[in-house]
Amino acid sequence: MISTEQNTPKQLQRLGAQRQLYATAKKILGIQIVLSGPAAVLLAFLIIPYPAFKGYAALWGLTLALCDLFWLTPWQKRLRALAARTQEAFDCDVLALPWNELKADKRPDPEIIKAMSDKYQSWASEMPPLTDWYAPIVSDLPIHIGRIACQRSNCWWDSQQRRKYAMWVIALLFLVCFIVLGLSIINGLTLEDFVLKIATPLAPAILLAARQFSEQMETASRLDKLKGHAERLWDKSLSGNSEGEIATESRQLQDEILENRRKSPLVFDSIYKRLQSGFELQMNYCVTDLVTEAKVRLGL
Repeated sequence: MISTEQNTPKQLQRLGAQRQLYATAKKILGIQIVLSGPAAVLLAFLIIPYPAFKGYAALWGLTLALCDLFWLTPWQKRLRALAARTQEAFDCDVLALPWNELKADKRPDPEIIKAMSDKYQSWASEMPPLTDWYAPIVSDLPIHIGRIACQRSNCWWDSQQRRKYAMWVIALLFLVCFIVLGLSIINGLTLEDFVLKIATPLAPAILLAARQFSEQMETASRLDKLKGHAERLWDKSLSGNSEGEIATESRQLQDEILENRRKSPLVFDSIYKRLQSGFELQMNYCVTDLVTEAKVRLGL
């Protein structure tokens, strides 16, 4: 049963490990944002009264762009990929799906899971609990139907939080650009001075924010499509299609969920915690509604 298996020590350990892996990747992203965001903005503000710093500002922007391209971003991607495989191992066991080695590669080493899970315990109290990852009520349904409700929940939750985050990012970007432009006009900077003194050091921050917005919105759109597929599969599962056919399509859907997790940009834990309680209530309400519908249509 989903409700029982997801709360076993083995599965909770996997969830803790994936949170730790994602947290490490988010710290790297945080460093990128601080260096290319607040630090670059501060440098831009400093150049307005002290023009002699413009050469250093340009060098800062170039160095940071190279570090981001060749070091920080690849490191972050490796951690995301391992976290996605760890969560895939959890989903395969809890949702009774076969492991697709062609798509997911080999399962994460148990030593890594243990190490990351133990590390997570030092700050686990700051995060929502790992128990009942999926709404326990799905266990009222046959596994080949209940797993679809869980897959749909995955897609809906992730899509919603990413759209919220993307809106906050773009709003902050416009605010900073408006302030910087206003200060430049007030101080009478020429176009050349603005490009050399302000735009160049701010370029990494603008690019990072624009990339975050674009990637989050693209991911949300992919998740909406996956949610739509889960809903169509849900209707098929309640319309007499064979359990084997439904299970095969669920595995295919899970492949796409895994691929999306591997490619998806990160969302900071502070955002997750802020949205978690409200989204969880909405998600559980929808799952309960789906389970009720299934029971009526299947005569359970």
